Amino acid sequence: MTHATSPPSQWRIFVSVASYRDSETPWTLRDMFAKARHPERVYAGVLWQVAPEDPPEWCQVPEEWSKQVRGVRVDAGSSMGACWARSRIQQELWQDEPYLLQIDSHSRFAHHWDETVLQVLQACPSARPVLTTHPIRYEPPDTLSADLLPILTAGRFNDAGILMPKAKGLPRGYEPTQPLPSAFIGAGFVFASAAIIREVPYDPYLYFHGEEVSMGVRLWTHGYDLFCPNKVILYHDYTDRGRRRHWSDHTDWGVINRRAMIRLRRLLATPRADDQDAEALRDLERYGLGERRTLSEYEAFADVDFVRQIIGARAADGQFPLLAPESDSQWQMRRVFSQIYQDNLWKAWDTRSGPGSSWEATRALRENLAELFKELGVRILVDAGCGDLVWLAEVTSNLDLYLGFDMVPALIERNRSLYGHRLNHFFNVADTSRDRLPRGDALLCRNLLTHLSNDLVGASLRRFKQSEARYLLATTFPDKENRDIEAGQWRPVNLTAAPFSLPPPRRLLPDGQHGAYLGVWKMADW
Repeated sequence: MTHATSPPSQWRIFVSVASYRDSETPWTLRDMFAKARHPERVYAGVLWQVAPEDPPEWCQVPEEWSKQVRGVRVDAGSSMGACWARSRIQQELWQDEPYLLQIDSHSRFAHHWDETVLQVLQACPSARPVLTTHPIRYEPPDTLSADLLPILTAGRFNDAGILMPKAKGLPRGYEPTQPLPSAFIGAGFVFASAAIIREVPYDPYLYFHGEEVSMGVRLWTHGYDLFCPNKVILYHDYTDRGRRRHWSDHTDWGVINRRAMIRLRRLLATPRADDQDAEALRDLERYGLGERRTLSEYEAFADVDFVRQIIGARAADGQFPLLAPESDSQWQMRRVFSQIYQDNLWKAWDTRSGPGSSWEATRALRENLAELFKELGVRILVDAGCGDLVWLAEVTSNLDLYLGFDMVPALIERNRSLYGHRLNHFFNVADTSRDRLPRGDALLCRNLLTHLSNDLVGASLRRFKQSEARYLLATTFPDKENRDIEAGQWRPVNLTAAPFSLPPPRRLLPDGQHGAYLGVWKMADW
């Protein structure tokens, strides 16, 4: 992770504080600087939303840190809500500090919080991590609750059809060794690289409810991974304690909120027939989803269904899988193959894996493979780039164990549905260039490497070697030279030629496609 190696002098944190007529704000700022290990590296941006009758001390800044507090004071009557305020802070007060911490104006901090939050962020197993949760409670002025670690879960769908996250405390005594994967955002505590300000700018047209699910989905689809911290960093006052609320002062808040709900439903692909307010969709493209991951992939990851308003068991419990880091080239490859599968771009009538994987085109190869498996004693087959298994399903039914891997999640779900009744068949999502596959008697990689760049082919071969399979069966084109391509294109690949330079295969099985063979290598030979 790039931030993990940044020198200490660059560990500057910008703290976003949206304050609406809040007497606690000055105390929040004082506590923030007082508890910091390096207060000189902490900078605050405050949007003071105050009314003429509010006491001036509500906008007081600690004198010794006044040069590190940037503030804008606006009449509370002109405020458009919390998200509008958070957006203004990011766009007007941030001055290129490397890290962003977003909090509410009634917060307290753990001792040396700045050092801790950086350590926890660096501990996240992701190149693009975001720390977030609903902080635990404090009572003003400074009574802190016991350190009970909160995680985020799916709470309920409100009347507008918008998912509302909620916090759940982990059992006392349970101390995770690293941050926990999450699918949701707690808007009162967000810590990440400040790159998110440019890449995923805060949507000023939202109001209050819904900002968390919007920001969570947007960050995730832009390729950021969400984590709940495994240490207590921040505390929050959840009581009213006489504080004015925006909706208490603004009779038009219902209009703003209604438009925000229309906007959210469009973002989450759940529009209603009466969502006809064009003003609600202003600049939605700027504040939309990312292209790194899809909305449907988010729903599968988070275990929720926005259209049917279903919350799965994992979402309700706050249990989410840890995603493997993904480079730009790996993401591009996954995106290309997902599109090919989804739209059946190769146009074969009986398979979405291309004409070369049709039943008729593979007739001779199937017969040869069945004999080869008997000869080599292959009872456990690992299939790297299994596709939809149309061509091989007849052969794999006779194995003790078949393990199929592909990078397209929808394809894996299809295979599980169609072949799940076979107790010897298991499928999972994997990237051959990144993931170490389990050990089998043989590892089959047919018609995949021809679509990968040379770098990704080399990385895949190294991963195959690490699997410790006895044999590798892979597509190769003898006597061809290896030109480079982008992921998703095609060219013949010769695994015995540079830059791969495998030894000659022990056997070549004709594969019926313009000089293609399935080479058979013993892993111990290379």
